[in-house]
Amino acid sequence: MKSIKLLLAAIALFSPVSIASATLQYWQQANINWQSEAGSHINILADEQPAFLALKPYIPLFEQLTGISVGFHALEQSQMRSRRHQDLSEGLGLYDVLPMGITFLGEAQNQGWIEPLQPYLDNPLITDKTWYQLEDISERSLTLCKIDNKLYSLPFDFSAPIYFYRKDLFERFNLEVPDTYEQLHATKIKLQRAIDADSKLAGMHAFASRTLPGAGLNTWTVLPVMRAYGAEVLNEQGVSTFDSPQTAQSLKMYRNLVTGYGNPENSRLLHFYEIRQLFKHGKLASAILASHFYNEIDTAEESDIWNKWEAAPLPKGPVARETSPWAWAFAINSHSNKKIAAWLFIQWATSEQTAALLSTGGSPPRQKVWHEKLFTLVNKPGFNNAMLWVFEHATPDRLQAGMVEFPVIGEIISQTFSQIFYGADIKQLIKSTDAKINANMHALKTQTKSSQ
Repeated sequence: MKSIKLLLAAIALFSPVSIASATLQYWQQANINWQSEAGSHINILADEQPAFLALKPYIPLFEQLTGISVGFHALEQSQMRSRRHQDLSEGLGLYDVLPMGITFLGEAQNQGWIEPLQPYLDNPLITDKTWYQLEDISERSLTLCKIDNKLYSLPFDFSAPIYFYRKDLFERFNLEVPDTYEQLHATKIKLQRAIDADSKLAGMHAFASRTLPGAGLNTWTVLPVMRAYGAEVLNEQGVSTFDSPQTAQSLKMYRNLVTGYGNPENSRLLHFYEIRQLFKHGKLASAILASHFYNEIDTAEESDIWNKWEAAPLPKGPVARETSPWAWAFAINSHSNKKIAAWLFIQWATSEQTAALLSTGGSPPRQKVWHEKLFTLVNKPGFNNAMLWVFEHATPDRLQAGMVEFPVIGEIISQTFSQIFYGADIKQLIKSTDAKINANMHALKTQTKSSQ
């Protein structure tokens, strides 16, 4: 880790481009020929998430290391998903390296759109396993990159929903951090009443969480609440269990949390980017947000409340305490003509050396970086404990565990969630949604069989 600290010191003094030649030694320790694809060009598609944007300034280091030129194209998430699907489904091969998450991994693997990565890992000419240390990457994050225990992407940013809150306000108003969802709802009300009684806090609201429909949007925070109440969307046989008392109870609780007194007036329309802005600028006292959000609020340059926040694991329900782990990962387009160059980029981008750099803008899945650097750097005991909980206990919902059907079924349930937030009858809606899920699962399985 000494070499990493020296590298970080250099980064603090110079720009990434100017220090390129001075810092290549940290990657050149790998027993591979980084220059084997020199002169080639690769294109990278990225999401406008902080971790991807944090990577961009360091790409000149990779170009200097390898002699490979890189086109880096970051898009807003919905645009990225559309561009990615078009490139893969039409076999265009525009992007050699693609951002991958668990909700799309199943379809991409099933269609043969992305490369299995084990052959690249096992090739000593292009991979130094001893140097790369795959075992240092959190197994929870690696699980999100596998189908049938085969690796199809490598994670470089790992997060899960946790509970962020204003520690100063909780202490001032003598409020306990909620441990159950019932307590969270009660805390929302108490906190808003205290806020309303202080004219200096005018315009602030107590709580917000994801509400906008979309597979991967409101599903990401609703599904762990459902699981905490013992509800599941599908059973192991792929049959819907959505129409259940547990589903009804959990969705009623989530609706109470995200609507009504204590929430922003436009709470049903808030994108998670907007929720982040409200919290970091002191207009929101608590929220369920991605754990990697810490990087946007832990310095005075980035946030108005940088020294006033804390975090905790999500509350527990009657059955369990759950969350929705997510790993932004990189995959190789099966239609790429530069697969070796693409692999060299992924190996570089997910290495410990690069993870140490990105820890100031992302949430690396490498455990050594957290234990030797980030837990000290962040200096928030509640947040650190929440991250340990995520690393040790976060498991994905069955629907989000690489299922081919997720894009379709996820869209169905996300629209149902949204209708419930607007006041639809829960029992009637989950019954009709249950039938819709089963009909679509049957159609999707039939379609898959006929195409084989």
